[in-house]
Amino acid sequence: MGKIVRILIVGIVSLAITALTTSSESVGMQAISAVASGVFGIAIASIYELTDTHGQGFKTWLNTQILYRNKTIRLSFSYLFRIQVDGKYLLVRGHRMKNQFQPIGGVYKVYDEGKSFLDKIRAISDTSMGNTDETDDLRLQIKGKEYFKFWEWFKSMEDREYDPRREFEEELLVTGILPAEAFQKLKYRKTFTHNVGVTYSQPLQTHEVVYADIFEIKLSDRQKQIIRDAVHQNPNQICLASADEIRCRRYGNTVQMNLGNNTPWLLGEE
Repeated sequence: MGKIVRILIVGIVSLAITALTTSSESVGMQAISAVASGVFGIAIASIYELTDTHGQGFKTWLNTQILYRNKTIRLSFSYLFRIQVDGKYLLVRGHRMKNQFQPIGGVYKVYDEGKSFLDKIRAISDTSMGNTDETDDLRLQIKGKEYFKFWEWFKSMEDREYDPRREFEEELLVTGILPAEAFQKLKYRKTFTHNVGVTYSQPLQTHEVVYADIFEIKLSDRQKQIIRDAVHQNPNQICLASADEIRCRRYGNTVQMNLGNNTPWLLGEE
């Protein structure tokens, strides 16, 4: 940060010299103006190069390290399964939001070994979604200045959950919606992530970063048929929604939004 400040000061001085000498008719002053303009350009370029955005863009750096540096930011880091059958997407009824369907998935968990790091950056559990009994969730509140420290720790995958199978089992196998024996072996891969940086949540009245890894499951023909049958047998628990239904967040010709607000992330469009 000190280097950036010094470069910025040089740039401002150069800009001031440029402004003072631009209107001068003196050849010497015009030369000074040209040099000052060049220095200003180099200073700005240097600031940009020195700004470590950790691959998340300058806007996220500006929000977390400058604008909301000492303000609380809510974090929610999760994973979702993109499960396609016949061009539609498998969704399950929500646990807390009983009136809507949503993607299979959930928030990553932190292991006990990782809690010392979270304590170090003064992270506290966020229970605004009613998850008072899930203190190991990566739903947290931190100061903006600590965000990139958290990001580097999360990206390292040390001392945290990184295999998404747990939620698949809890939501579909343990509940008996799908037979466990047919889904003991799952083939899945991470296809993309949802991360639009710092946004403002109107319902929660706070700035937040909502991140999700999207995993796609490769299904066998047998597994696809089992899912079709399960949807037919359990229409109140799971459904297959089309891309158009997901975009408008309305499943089954209803006038009410009955698909979770994270459902469009499966399409990679938001």
